[in-house]
Amino acid sequence: MKKAADLLPRFLERVADLPRTAPCVAGVSGGIDSVVLFDLLRRADFRKIIVAHFHHGLRGRHADRDAQFVRALAREAGASFAAGRGRTRTRAVQHRESLEEAARRLRRTFLARTAKKHAAGTVFLGHHAGDAAETMLFHLARGGGPRGLSSLRPQAPLDDTGIIIIRPLLGFTRGEIESHAKARQLTFCEDETNTSRAHTRNRLRHDVLPALAEAVGFDPVPALARAADLLAEEDAALDALVRDRATSLPLETRHLRAEPVALQRRWLRIWLRRCTGIECDYDTIERARALALSTRAPAKMNLPCGHNLRRRAGKLFVERARPQK
Repeated sequence: MKKAADLLPRFLERVADLPRTAPCVAGVSGGIDSVVLFDLLRRADFRKIIVAHFHHGLRGRHADRDAQFVRALAREAGASFAAGRGRTRTRAVQHRESLEEAARRLRRTFLARTAKKHAAGTVFLGHHAGDAAETMLFHLARGGGPRGLSSLRPQAPLDDTGIIIIRPLLGFTRGEIESHAKARQLTFCEDETNTSRAHTRNRLRHDVLPALAEAVGFDPVPALARAADLLAEEDAALDALVRDRATSLPLETRHLRAEPVALQRRWLRIWLRRCTGIECDYDTIERARALALSTRAPAKMNLPCGHNLRRRAGKLFVERARPQK
């Protein structure tokens, strides 16, 4: 096997600080990325891997095939296997979500449930540099800030119980993953929907990134992935500057006014999330910032899920809206 094709040495560097004997969950769809991830985890001597596969209920017999393949893969490796199934279309309609968002939320819920059942503190996912690049372009097109541009991070909380998502393949390109799979003679499932232009990510992958590569004269994926990593670190550092102050109830507007605009937005985002349990969007935060910095009426605005933000005597309060009689 050619050393250049074997990703294990670089993979070991990315997981060097993680325990090998504790239970861990590996999300395996059956596609090439997750199969390579599972191969590398085994070769890195992670000894208690729970292979978790989620059936989204979208692709009929093709999805059934994938589930059977992953079950057999786990059995052959002597690993535990956990299967889940969801009604993605139903959730998308009920929650007014895209199919991609509904699928993501159902899958994360399943992974969290599986990790808790097996007392696993980490969940490994097979996202690679191309996924990070696509995520950055998608959020850039929507006017996202550093948090959105770097939302696919090497490590991130899965939920509020302390379970951590680990993405050790973010430093590898799709080409490197394919070379590794070929050199290791790994078998995997081909998802026929990956070639469809119906999904935003596929259009970014098949149309936008190649056009960008042609325009700049080189493959932009590694650079975009590196930029996402840089933004993630800077975003975390800026959050740390205001996190402790965002615990105060109420919030004093004079303290907010003394900060640069970037920190004002962060302070309000974290403070509103702590007060309401909701992640407010940019427009809501900007309206809240205008309310906080103003000295004129009105001194109240509506927040999502029935909350109100009120300014009184130079302080901000979040109130639960009273039901109409």
